[in-house]
Amino acid sequence: MSRPRQSEPQGQVMPTAAEESAALRDDWMHGGHLVLAADPDPSDHAAIHAWILDVIEGGGDPDHDGIRDLIYHSLNFDIPFQATERVRQSLIATVRARLQAPASRQGR
Repeated sequence: MSRPRQSEPQGQVMPTAAEESAALRDDWMHGGHLVLAADPDPSDHAAIHAWILDVIEGGGDPDHDGIRDLIYHSLNFDIPFQATERVRQSLIATVRARLQAPASRQGR
């Protein structure tokens, strides 16, 4: 029998990666529109939304963990929404850059 890690409360098990992805996907589906609504340019919000869902499901971005952190923190509504503004801006700018990268390579 394995012992729980010291950081885990006695009797609790850390969620699996699939469980964490499902929870993050659910959070994005319920709160992502609030994150995107704070952005003044809605023209690409559908593409951003779809790309974020792909990353949550394990899409092959090299900075997968960093982007998931941005998604998670942008959805942290336990702190004032204004306090996460930089995180939301960073998330949206990162996704826009990733969305444009394949288009710029195809245009060469």
